[in-house]
Amino acid sequence: MADDESKVEPVQEENPPCETKTPTQQELIEQKDRKLAELTDTVKRLQAEFDNHKKRTEREWSERAKMATKVLMTELLPVLDSFDKAIEDAKKNQNAASMRRGLEGVYRQLVQILQKEGLRQIKADGVFDPFMHEALMREEREGAEDGRILEVFQKGYSLNGESIRTSKVKVAKKKEIMETPQEEPERNHDNHINQVTDEKNDSEER
Repeated sequence: MADDESKVEPVQEENPPCETKTPTQQELIEQKDRKLAELTDTVKRLQAEFDNHKKRTEREWSERAKMATKVLMTELLPVLDSFDKAIEDAKKNQNAASMRRGLEGVYRQLVQILQKEGLRQIKADGVFDPFMHEALMREEREGAEDGRILEVFQKGYSLNGESIRTSKVKVAKKKEIMETPQEEPERNHDNHINQVTDEKNDSEER
């Protein structure tokens, strides 16, 4: 029995514990280099995509601007035709009234097209507004409100609510009331009379 016990061999473990391997400094450097290369590649790819998007956007805006210009020019061609007709009529007919009616018709036609695109004339029949008007002259005028627009030298316009050219105007300035030369001697004469009267009263009281 003792011999049988002495023959028992120790049981070996099936899964021996794994030893944790610490990466060397060279391996750490290689890992960092790989991550840096991956990040650099990602940045380059994003930069290329951004450049392509920017070029595509600029190209699209350029095409839109060309198309908008084409549409506007097409709408203005009838106005050009009307000017040609008005010039031909003026050569044949020297009637000033007829020429004026033709020019007024062309003007209305042009204004309608420009208004369709958002152009509006800035009103200049009220009080001066520094955001909409530019005062080229100031004039003293009796009975006129200070800051009231008296005359328009050049019309101003806005496009889609934004001022693109201010109105050039003349603005009223409140007239200052100045004493006439005749009033000053009269006032001095009155002051002299009052002074003499006061002195006379003082002497009588004494």
